[in-house]
Amino acid sequence: MIYIANSAWFPTEKNPFEINGEYGEGWSAFIYDLEIAYFTNVYSDAKLHTVRFSPKVDENNERLFDFLNYELSYQRNVILKVSKGMKAESIIRKFRATSNDIKYRKSDMEYMVHSTTKSAWMMINVEGALLSPNALKERGIKINEIGLEPMHEPKDYSDYIMLDVPNGCGELVVNSRNLGYVCIDPNANYQPGVRLYFDMKKMFTDRLIRRDGLHPAKIKDRLPLEKYLIAAITPDDFDATIQWTPTLFTEKANQLFKDKYFN
Repeated sequence: MIYIANSAWFPTEKNPFEINGEYGEGWSAFIYDLEIAYFTNVYSDAKLHTVRFSPKVDENNERLFDFLNYELSYQRNVILKVSKGMKAESIIRKFRATSNDIKYRKSDMEYMVHSTTKSAWMMINVEGALLSPNALKERGIKINEIGLEPMHEPKDYSDYIMLDVPNGCGELVVNSRNLGYVCIDPNANYQPGVRLYFDMKKMFTDRLIRRDGLHPAKIKDRLPLEKYLIAAITPDDFDATIQWTPTLFTEKANQLFKDKYFN
């Protein structure tokens, strides 16, 4: 179900829609927040999985609708909180009248990225595919899923391989895994692994894509390299003396990808 929260509610407080005030794994929240510039799932001391978007970034409510479709498909209750001037009831009516079919949009990127470590890249090459965290666990391979506990990410996120836009935060995720804790400093010292660039139009055509509102696209269980991978870029493609940060590796890898494949 979808519940509308008033302006006085915050994710750090008790659940106003349950008698016992608890959330548990069956609850999540989507907040339109004028105080942020883009979007985030970081919310200090939140008691449930919370995604926040600036209304300016999601003017047509696409990311909210992606979030609702995904969360409701897993039978979770969603708390919706909107900014001043927005009408939650009208937005929900619009959602009910909108198709939930997943198609390529004009706003989608033609190419998206998955960032990973050097050691993981070796295993990916042997497998010929990216595997989800849960698929890896089934093979006895453990990985450090940074976001699950501190950000209350749903357990089903582990069934998916997450993709990001080329200028996204994939390198921050890898750096956090390297460090063993969440690090969102884009200018921190960094040991890059590999950035994998994928053909999104092919994946949409083959109906591999799911959306969850937070991640622009993700694939369940397994993503084959042969059909969809365009490029794999590592620090070995650059001067060995470069002192890397997540931002610098993102920028240089994106430029190399553009120069090599589109010039």
